[in-house]
Amino acid sequence: MKNLLLILSVFCIISCKTKDRKKITITDFSKIRIDTLKPYDNKSYVGFYIKLKGYANDSIKIQRKGYYDVILTGQLDTIINGDYYGGEDVIFVFKPYLANKGKIEIEYSL
Repeated sequence: MKNLLLILSVFCIISCKTKDRKKITITDFSKIRIDTLKPYDNKSYVGFYIKLKGYANDSIKIQRKGYYDVILTGQLDTIINGDYYGGEDVIFVFKPYLANKGKIEIEYSL
């Protein structure tokens, strides 16, 4: 029985790990964070989104590398979305910019 539970636990951990979605919590505002999402070959995509929730004591910058920068500040509860049709990796960059304190939950998804 213990072996079955162990096998099921390992399977769940492996299957729950996705490469086209990430969820992180930022509490260290001294570093830039870069995350790359990779599309699955056999999956159709029509867009991407970034969900931000939390707060920062000053401006932060979210960047889709090669496309745009969004500057946000203060209390955050927002969604940024756009078109995406697959075929290329998507690189998101979190920059603390002027903020040095806070806690922000970020979810990136294709």
